[in-house]
Amino acid sequence: MTRYQILMSNPARTQAQIENDAIVKRETDYYKANIGKVKSIDEFVKDHRLFSYAMKAFGLQDMTFAKAFMKKLLAEGTANPKSMANQMTNPLYKEFAKAFDFAGKGPYATSQASATSGTVARYYRQTLEMKEGERNEGVRIALYFKRKASSITTHMGLLADKAVLQFVQTTFNIPQGASKADIDVQVRNLEKHIKIEDLQDPKKVDKLIQRFSAMWDMNNTSIATTNPVLSLFGDTAETGMSVDLMMSIAKLPRGGF
Repeated sequence: MTRYQILMSNPARTQAQIENDAIVKRETDYYKANIGKVKSIDEFVKDHRLFSYAMKAFGLQDMTFAKAFMKKLLAEGTANPKSMANQMTNPLYKEFAKAFDFAGKGPYATSQASATSGTVARYYRQTLEMKEGERNEGVRIALYFKRKASSITTHMGLLADKAVLQFVQTTFNIPQGASKADIDVQVRNLEKHIKIEDLQDPKKVDKLIQRFSAMWDMNNTSIATTNPVLSLFGDTAETGMSVDLMMSIAKLPRGGF
């Protein structure tokens, strides 16, 4: 909690530290100088530095290699309820397809704020969370929850995001084994512990983070040599769905779902 409070007490200083990092600055400068030149999905995916930057910004870096899958995702967009992005339980795919809306805006997709300044801002935040995770994974989860809380509008939304679910399970001492229950049972259990409307109140979100921090420290008194928490952020594939299956889905005709 102390580290989290230090970061939140002076967000301008925290932001400056990330922006001035040599690697972050170099990659961000390249992204800003070149993203507007991209006019198609193929051009976007072909430029590895641009594509990797964007994927990391949205927490999808582990799927950067799945170019055929991501090209299909972008080509279908989000307007059709049956599109790939709308079928994914992980909301990051839909957020990515919305930000780079080639399906809706064509060659003008990369001139939108969501693809330029919006993506850069996300890259800075993602980098911060990853760096803090190297020190303490609990801080990373707290920062992530702070960022995502206001966008969650249903209890199903809590279940859809593995890192958010880990936050809630830790905060209220819910056994991880509870995730094996039927979805409706899981939802009812979450309804007993947390009110969705509280996530729209910054003060209540901060109280949840305080409680999470206390529970995290109590359950993590020593640093493990290998930490399974990292999989909450690194594994961006759909839960229970192998990459091979995802790639097979990418080959389906439009509307194949």
